Amino acid sequence: MSGGGYENGATSSPSAEPSLITNQLSVLSINDDEHSSVSVEKDPRKIARKYQMDLCKKALEENVVVYLGTGSGKTHIAVLLIYEMGHLIKKPQKSICVFLAPTVALVQQQAKVIEESIDFKVGTYCGKSKHLKSHQDWEKEMEQYEVLVMTPQILLHNLSHCYIRIEFIALLIFDECHYAQVESDHPYAEIMKIFYKPDVVKQPRIFGMTASPISGKGATVEGLETLLRSKVYSVEDKDELEQFVASPKVNVYQYGPGSSCHTKAYSQKLEEIKHQCVKELHKKAVDSTLRNTKKMLKRLHGHLIFSLENLGVLGALQASCILLKGDHHERHQMVEAEVNASDDSLCDRYLSQVDTVFTSGCAKDGMNPDLALMEVLKEPYFSKKLLRLIGILSNFGVQPDMKCIVFVNRIVTARSLSYILQHLKILSSWKCGFLVGVHSGLKSMSRKNTNIILDKFRSGELNLLIATKVGEEGLDIQTCCLVIRFDLPETVASFIQSRGRARMPKSEYAFLVDRGNQRELDLIEHFTRSEAQMDDEISSRKSRTMVADFQENIYKVDMTGATVSSALSISLLHHYCSKLPHDEYFCPKPQFYYFDDVDGTICKLILPSNAAMHSIDSAPQSSIEAAKKDACLRACKSLHELGALTDYLLPDQADEDKDLVPDFSDLECCEGEDAREELHEMIVPASLKEPWTETDNPVCLNSYYISFFPFPNDRVYKKFGLFLKAPLPQEAERMKLDLNLARGRSVKTELIPSGTTSFENNEIQLAEKFQRMFFKIILDRSEFISEFVSLEKKDFVDSGSKFYLLLPVNLFGHDKISVDWELVRRCLSSPVFGTSVCTSNNMSKFEEQLQLANGSKSVHDVVNSLVYVPCKDAFFFISDVVKDKNAYSMYKDSKNHVEHYYDTFSVHLLYPDQPLIKAKQLFCLENLLRKKGYSELRDKEEHFVELPPEICQLKIIGFSKDIGSSLSLLPSIMHRLESLLVAIELKGCLSASFPEGRELAIDHVLEALTTENCHESFSLERLEVLGDAFLKFAVGRHLFLLHDAFDEGQLTRKRSNAVNNSNLYMVAIRKNLQAYIRDQSFEPDHFYVLGRPCPVTCNKQTEKNIHGLCGSGTDGVKTEVRCSKYHHWLRKKTIADIVEALVGAFVVDSGFKAAIAFLKWIGIHTDFKEPQLKSICSASKVFMPLADEIDVLGIERLLGYSFIHKGLLIQAFIHPSYNRHGGGCYQRLEFLGDAVLDYLITSYLYSVYPKLKPGQLTDLRSISVNNNTFAVVAVRQSFHSHILCDSSDLRESITRYVNFIGRPDSTRRLGEEPSCPKALGDLVESCMGAILLDTGFDLNRAWQIILSFLKPVMSFTRLQLNPTRELYELCQSFGWNLKFLPSKKDGNFLVEARVNGENVSAAASALNINKKSAQRMAAQIVCSSLKAQGYRPKSKSLEQVLKAAIKMEAKLIGYDETPCVLTTICDDLDKHETSESDCDLKVFPINEELARSCNFKSKSTRKLLSTEASVQCNSDQTTMSNGSKEDAKATGGSKTESAKSRLHEICAANCWKPPLFECCKETGPSHLKEFTFRVLVEIEETSRVIESYGEAQAKKKDAAEHAAEGALWFLKQEGYLLDN
Repeated sequence: MSGGGYENGATSSPSAEPSLITNQLSVLSINDDEHSSVSVEKDPRKIARKYQMDLCKKALEENVVVYLGTGSGKTHIAVLLIYEMGHLIKKPQKSICVFLAPTVALVQQQAKVIEESIDFKVGTYCGKSKHLKSHQDWEKEMEQYEVLVMTPQILLHNLSHCYIRIEFIALLIFDECHYAQVESDHPYAEIMKIFYKPDVVKQPRIFGMTASPISGKGATVEGLETLLRSKVYSVEDKDELEQFVASPKVNVYQYGPGSSCHTKAYSQKLEEIKHQCVKELHKKAVDSTLRNTKKMLKRLHGHLIFSLENLGVLGALQASCILLKGDHHERHQMVEAEVNASDDSLCDRYLSQVDTVFTSGCAKDGMNPDLALMEVLKEPYFSKKLLRLIGILSNFGVQPDMKCIVFVNRIVTARSLSYILQHLKILSSWKCGFLVGVHSGLKSMSRKNTNIILDKFRSGELNLLIATKVGEEGLDIQTCCLVIRFDLPETVASFIQSRGRARMPKSEYAFLVDRGNQRELDLIEHFTRSEAQMDDEISSRKSRTMVADFQENIYKVDMTGATVSSALSISLLHHYCSKLPHDEYFCPKPQFYYFDDVDGTICKLILPSNAAMHSIDSAPQSSIEAAKKDACLRACKSLHELGALTDYLLPDQADEDKDLVPDFSDLECCEGEDAREELHEMIVPASLKEPWTETDNPVCLNSYYISFFPFPNDRVYKKFGLFLKAPLPQEAERMKLDLNLARGRSVKTELIPSGTTSFENNEIQLAEKFQRMFFKIILDRSEFISEFVSLEKKDFVDSGSKFYLLLPVNLFGHDKISVDWELVRRCLSSPVFGTSVCTSNNMSKFEEQLQLANGSKSVHDVVNSLVYVPCKDAFFFISDVVKDKNAYSMYKDSKNHVEHYYDTFSVHLLYPDQPLIKAKQLFCLENLLRKKGYSELRDKEEHFVELPPEICQLKIIGFSKDIGSSLSLLPSIMHRLESLLVAIELKGCLSASFPEGRELAIDHVLEALTTENCHESFSLERLEVLGDAFLKFAVGRHLFLLHDAFDEGQLTRKRSNAVNNSNLYMVAIRKNLQAYIRDQSFEPDHFYVLGRPCPVTCNKQTEKNIHGLCGSGTDGVKTEVRCSKYHHWLRKKTIADIVEALVGAFVVDSGFKAAIAFLKWIGIHTDFKEPQLKSICSASKVFMPLADEIDVLGIERLLGYSFIHKGLLIQAFIHPSYNRHGGGCYQRLEFLGDAVLDYLITSYLYSVYPKLKPGQLTDLRSISVNNNTFAVVAVRQSFHSHILCDSSDLRESITRYVNFIGRPDSTRRLGEEPSCPKALGDLVESCMGAILLDTGFDLNRAWQIILSFLKPVMSFTRLQLNPTRELYELCQSFGWNLKFLPSKKDGNFLVEARVNGENVSAAASALNINKKSAQRMAAQIVCSSLKAQGYRPKSKSLEQVLKAAIKMEAKLIGYDETPCVLTTICDDLDKHETSESDCDLKVFPINEELARSCNFKSKSTRKLLSTEASVQCNSDQTTMSNGSKEDAKATGGSKTESAKSRLHEICAANCWKPPLFECCKETGPSHLKEFTFRVLVEIEETSRVIESYGEAQAKKKDAAEHAAEGALWFLKQEGYLLDN
């Protein structure tokens, strides 16, 4: 089939398109010189060989596989093809080219070639080179790049989960395409079988490249063509090829034969050591690590025996050293073992003993193991094979510019051999390195280091490379002339590929063969013959593309198209398990058991205990592998239906939530704060926005008297009133406010409604002028320096203006006020405004006059007025005339005023005899709302100065200091009133939206809207802490009940999606909450109101120019411009915090129900239904079979609570490593308990410490709500003694921690505290979760319990902040530099903490399995050391603050829900009996006497993993679809397990050999034959064999089953089976 879908989509006809492109191949541009001024387009055709051009033409016409030898330029043909199909790939086309290469090195190499050859945008993808986790990420990549070079695993993953759809791939190139075989599960094959379907609208053009179309057993050229829907082409003219490609000479070097007797002796010793270790292993308590440790020991042993036989004693010694030195993860990778929980100490002991055997053996024979000092190379220290290799290298080493690659099959061999060859004197001319895969687990083999090694080899810095198969394919090393196969290749493809590394003319390709091993000689002959046959077949056959639609067994999600095949399902299942919650004591992995059925092999799949389902059975299959695939596919289907896999068939993770933007926090961010800020418009309260017009006559304004109560009462304040068109809301009309003045003084203010006041038009104009006047004086006083000041209204009135008047008033009657028009008119009649003073009765003629700088003025006009003193550039209120002093009076002790002003200001006083005037300087307006520390009241009279009148200019007549005192308060009062009105409007919005909104106290709304940036006496932070805790609890409870199949990790991610800052930000924006936020302190310069309009007019067109981008100016400095629209920059986190603070306000004022109603209004669902709770509680009875394993009544006594559903209590103590039951563990309960504990403890702290600052409350909460605190509680309550777990490491860790906690403080040394096992704290959380469920969410009951057993912790007698945080704060206060330097050591983290400062230097290191714990321990040591030297933080410690804090009674805040009523029928422990399905298989009395006669030694009882009844999915469909009608739920019908399959499971679980069934006897005639079977079970650790005979049966299957039952009976007597 031609992949011509894309050609058909072009404007030309389908037939014309290929020929058009083909014609372009032969025509190169002849106008290149015309474009010399522009960058010349790269044209790969210019350097193409003829056969490359010919093959490219073929590839343009149909799908093609190019079969050419290594070095013949296959990649350049692919480059030509990309170039010619550029019109389909180049932007702005949406289609792409995908170039697949099987290894990371090849991906990087081929991407580089493409970039250098053509002008296409190339993206490279391999492993974790790019963190592309979402569909949006991949969409961006496809928009950016035209050619995507990647490993096939990545493309298969992307196609399966719909990150990339095959319709968007125009050209799909397979490098080393021989892996694509019909019977293979290689990603190449999976891509073609699953996604290259006839029904695809646009199929990509396929282009394959290989040096060996047949890769292994069963592979055929026809199969390759069929799968790739392509035709295989090669070069017919071999002479043309030979001009460019050199073939190496093939040589066979023989050694041997056989192993020496010494080698066999060493092998025997190693076998004995292994056997001893296995026996030792079985003395320990059995858990899930037993099997893994046995497997690991076998792998280690096998690799060391292999090294001994192939390298000799010194090679095996080196291998043991390498395995011993590497960390445990690295060791698993080196021996190609799964990384499972195993007893690493036992493996270490085995390796140590082996190392001792080899070292002592060398010493006994007088052989120095130091290779550099070794003169004689002999057996058994060097194997015959290794000696032969050394001989070859020593002969070739004398030749100049030699480069050699030695291929081996094992990582350990590569490292050991590299070390030996590198240190031998005889090979000093060879500079050796090793190359293994980047997934080998070796830290030294990162991609970067791999590339460095290859570059060194290319440059000649290294000339000998020991490589595994990773070096076989595609690595372009042109100068290599010797390739040696130390280990023989495993396939024809491996043979051809490794040979292709010898590129130089007269190169050699050598085999090392045991002359006594005919199989090895035959294998080489087979490779040579197969290659020749392959060449003949391709040159002679008539290729024809087979049209095949492969019917793969798949599961497809109809909604998205996401697809998983049976082969892919295995890796998907492992991926799902890897995402389950895990720690160092529990590594979740699926387990597979196989048993024979009538119709074939059945695989039982058992998932980890914390998975959404426990087990599932495959349908009977023809092989173990097929059964495994079928079980995994069924499991993936069930997990998707349960919601554990998304509709894209991925584990449910936050990364895949398209509706959420990445979370942001208050912590450090590389982008800085401004990058997370946005411009938002603040609302202006409606009460302040309503204007009056000139047509209104009279204008009726609502009046409010502003009363002042100073403390102490020694100041006079002019009475003022507030006048505005709209009435103030009831909650604001009597606003009270305390203003903090300097030196501990304060003024209490209160608004008092005073009815309405009518203003005539002329009065309104006077009032507005007066307001403009005093705002100019207190805020823009520089305007009054000039002789004339205009008070005329501007031509425009901005829509954002606030319309209210602040006017002096007279008080009469009961809270009645009238405007003091006399004062208003007198002030406005001042000459500075262009008017003259009107005096009555010619008083000026008789009044005393004073000579001022701007003329003679009467004393009446001067006193209680405002003057300006130019020489001081200051304004003063004049309060009186000092008649007994003049300018000749002493200014200070040494000078009079005349001398002072002349000396200081060069002012010559002309009227020194005039009396001085008493003046008080005009204040600078301040923010009186700003919170201040405690200031002791200091009685001090007002500060006055005495001035000569002639230096003063009279400015405003009648503008007294009493007016000034009032005006200094009014802007702060109005700012608070505005904030209060905003809060009232928000409350009105909430009240209109849901009835519970009316219950909110306005003070708490205002508090919730006010951020710390306002620097007021209150802020949202305390409410935010409480709201955060409630939000976590309410959402957690909702999710727990809604998603009963979700594991703890999924629940945590779901909750995070709902409560993280990014989601809270978005729901707040949707409800416009950001418009109500008060995030700026009152700044007098930016106080704009009627009479003082904002000078910056803002609209959509000018917004960006005014405010810039992201709150920063052109110089990178943040600019905050106040505009007429009241825009301000808000951090996204601030908007999110408002939501939490409002939740806290609802909880405090109205309770849980109101808070839940608010959350529902903003779009966060927290509701739940009672049946959900009842269902989960009743389902807990599945844990009752474990009632005998745990002291239920004892735990209830510890808790002081008796459970209705005992199963919940049992579940609360099941660690996820324990998987002997039907699945399930405490993790889900832990999730729920964590949320409720967080809220209960936060409620405790909030109520007990009402005066604690928000930051201190947060610190106290973090100290109280953490795993270490709960672990102490667990130990005190003895919870640890009841935990059910299958991890001996966890038990040991718990024991160490419990012993440490129990020791007196005096015996504990700093830094020796063992790591606190998380499981201890988990138990407290899971218990609380269980209690909460069992009480029907009765928080009052949970509150009483938590108070009882958290009481010792909440006393805070030993308060300990996080040592890391404490050290950071200590360093910050002294300006020291702090660094943490982490490193890895033996699988643990070593963290060094260093502090450097002036005259201070301290450092300490700590080692721990957990990096954070190691950092914490190191920080604690350094912190204690610095404290011992006398260094203390400059601020009060939290402990000191708590000692001085006022404590109140603890209260459960806000709980007003009615608990759900659950059934009162308890799970009866006494009546509970294990059902037959929960027990071991019943044993029939068969051949019991015979069985008892077998020779066994008694041993201690051990328990083994028991398996549940299997679960069957009944479906014969090859394609499963989530839209189909079949019921594939994993909890379907059960299936009885046979004794034979059970026996297989027992052997697999113990790492024994499979049981051996034999038909030992046949009796009776042919038509009535009976069969007797026996079964042999070898128990490795006791070196015993069970031999069990069954009774004669008519069917062989029944006879084998009978024999198995007898074996099970024995194993039960020996303790290898559970009793339940």
